[in-house]
Amino acid sequence: MFDGEDLKKIFAMDGFLKNIEFEVSYIREGSIEISVPLRENLMRIGNIMNGGAIMAISDAVGGLTVLTYGSVINQVTVNFSTEFIRPIGIGPVVFRSNMVRIGKNIAYVDVEAIDGKGDLCSKSMGTYYIYR
Repeated sequence: MFDGEDLKKIFAMDGFLKNIEFEVSYIREGSIEISVPLRENLMRIGNIMNGGAIMAISDAVGGLTVLTYGSVINQVTVNFSTEFIRPIGIGPVVFRSNMVRIGKNIAYVDVEAIDGKGDLCSKSMGTYYIYR
């Protein structure tokens, strides 16, 4: 079963993600939640979280959600879109993913980013090609 240590190893192997601190809240088949402290490497002018960082973390969590299914050995992003609802200026930021549908070759995952006040700040939808 894919677990928190696997998630940390995958982040550590990625050139961008390896610089992101996080704690795993839970990993279940079809769902992941992590908490990310707001650090300088994630911020932009205006003292808010960088939109690219929000998208990169959301995409990573979405893709890794696909790996929570035992028959999946890898995945790649086919399409990814994000709606920014409000800026993130207070952490930690919770990234929560949920599988919408998984088929033979394609999976659809929703990811939310929630700020330290508990406000929904972005919603993303990822489409992933599955390697079994």
